[in-house]
Amino acid sequence: MIKVPDWLIYALICSLLYGLWGFFANLATKYIDYKTAFVYEAIGATLTTLFILVKTNNLSFEGDVRGIMFAVLVGVCGTVASLVFFIALGTGKVANVVSVTSIYPLITIVLSALFLKEAITLPHFFGVLFAIIAVILSAY
Repeated sequence: MIKVPDWLIYALICSLLYGLWGFFANLATKYIDYKTAFVYEAIGATLTTLFILVKTNNLSFEGDVRGIMFAVLVGVCGTVASLVFFIALGTGKVANVVSVTSIYPLITIVLSALFLKEAITLPHFFGVLFAIIAVILSAY
């Protein structure tokens, strides 16, 4: 029997949740404006965070200042991205908006190669190239 790596299971769950995130955001902007939707998303995120904090044992707020700084930047980038995503959904078609915003891993790959010296293999290169082509084709 083939053993599926844990990271793959988590990554697939993450992809499913991101897909639901985009779908529910689209539904939200059909009934309320993007600013209101954004506020309710923040409430949902806060409630989820509080739930996790309550259910987590041995949670520590200690750590390296660099890690804390980057974690805060994750929150800032994710929050601003959500706001801009809602704005885009309010002015464009969901298929186009989601197609274009789904190219974000390319930025991660390039930054990881430049700053973390992670290798971009030939399969990675073609994956990135095909992703760009797929976004262009699906957005228009």
